[in-house]
Amino acid sequence: MDFSTRLKELRTDNDMLQSDLAEKLNLKSSAISKYEKGLTQPSIETIIKLADIFNVTVDYLVGASDIKNPYEVSRITPSEADLVDNFRKLTYENKIRIDERIKTMIENSI
Repeated sequence: MDFSTRLKELRTDNDMLQSDLAEKLNLKSSAISKYEKGLTQPSIETIIKLADIFNVTVDYLVGASDIKNPYEVSRITPSEADLVDNFRKLTYENKIRIDERIKTMIENSI
């Protein structure tokens, strides 16, 4: 996905108008419109500000990654963390077995 598409997607997902985003960046609405149409590119400083506004990485914003924010604190419970720790201790073969078993259990519960 390219920058212009990603920017528009982030803006609309956050219920922001172009004017709202422009105000946060101290720009004119027409600048945001041009970014979203791919007519112009923002400065690196503006890209960094955009990433901060939307709580995403610059890589995600410019389309180099599909992971919004790999550094965001996960909402994993302590028991889930224990499961992950135990899983990491398994051999490769046992990890495959566990993965297959989990998939079977999910399929059977549907």
